[in-house]
Amino acid sequence: MATEFLYIRTQSALQQFCEDLARESLISFDTEFVSEDSYRPLLCLIQVATENQIAIIDPLDCEDLSPFWDLLVDSNRTVVVHAGREEILFCYRATGQLIPNLFDIQIAAGFLGYEYPASYAKMVQRVVGRTLDKEETRSDWRRRPLSRQQLEYAAQDVRDLVRIHRNLTERLHKHGRLPWLMEETKRKQEELSDFESSENWHRLSGVSSLSGKSLSIARALWNWRDARAKQRNIPARKILRDDLMIELARRGTADPRRVASLRGMEYRNTKQLIPELAEIIEEAASQPPPSWPTKHRYGKGQPASMLTQFLSAAMAFICHHKHIAPMLVATSEDLRDFVLYRLDRDADQTHPPALLRGWRAEIVGRDLDDLLEGNIGIVLEDPHSEIPIKFFRPT
Repeated sequence: MATEFLYIRTQSALQQFCEDLARESLISFDTEFVSEDSYRPLLCLIQVATENQIAIIDPLDCEDLSPFWDLLVDSNRTVVVHAGREEILFCYRATGQLIPNLFDIQIAAGFLGYEYPASYAKMVQRVVGRTLDKEETRSDWRRRPLSRQQLEYAAQDVRDLVRIHRNLTERLHKHGRLPWLMEETKRKQEELSDFESSENWHRLSGVSSLSGKSLSIARALWNWRDARAKQRNIPARKILRDDLMIELARRGTADPRRVASLRGMEYRNTKQLIPELAEIIEEAASQPPPSWPTKHRYGKGQPASMLTQFLSAAMAFICHHKHIAPMLVATSEDLRDFVLYRLDRDADQTHPPALLRGWRAEIVGRDLDDLLEGNIGIVLEDPHSEIPIKFFRPT
């Protein structure tokens, strides 16, 4: 079924569209981008849907997208996305602001017991009863002109967002979970803004095995690579691989001959970097080791695996019973932090772990506390069931 839409390819058309859009209290949007060949994803299309129309904005033809981004950060407007990580980041980079009233379909669905994370195609199928065409999934959205088929494919990705938003909003309101959604989307946006504005050298694979001057070198190499990749607008991995950076940091030598002897440095693109790398290593080796990003630690060591497995099974039961996706509620690290915190008599009561804060405490934290304290227990009810256990209260 063909989708009718407005195709915006000039600055004047964008300005007029945004003036009309400013009268809307709800905007849904999606993007098409290509990320494999640039430092940051290249935005190629913005698809927008309201109650009454669908539009496709071409960022490669419209020089200034600020009229659109400014609408999204207006606190008087609800903005609907699905799995909106990149959409949030595009807006944040353009405005330096988070979206105040963001409604993420994927997170909302998790709060109603849907699979999490659920694809947009699954949400459309379950809520609207429509099957999406995925024929253009691998399109190169940078190429122009775009075909009618490509544009219709892009438009279908927002066609049902408003309808799904309405459906999920009614159900979340009925169950009193809209505040939970607002809390969670705010938290996820803050995490993304922190990621965007921070040095991320600590995310290098293998960096946790380093210490002392090796850590200083790893950080310096990461910052050098990041700056060069940004300047050249290419992915950082195309400058120098992570594993080579870690090995250079581990060896800690600025001797160009020893740098050159590392397997992987013999290629022309990396070989020409050796003098510069040697200078960076030499300077960094004299610097104090960087501090790891602050992350609150709970207790020491690891709790007994049987205990965390027991609580994991209990959490699955709680989530099933309360119709919420377990993967939205907690990771294995969250469960570990919860156990360590509760077993530590000297724990800082002013900084509880995630499962004892906000909506998570309300939906699972109290039951997990009761389990640890022996106020409730678990018994096998039906070994053939997907959730074969149930809680009971000892008499």
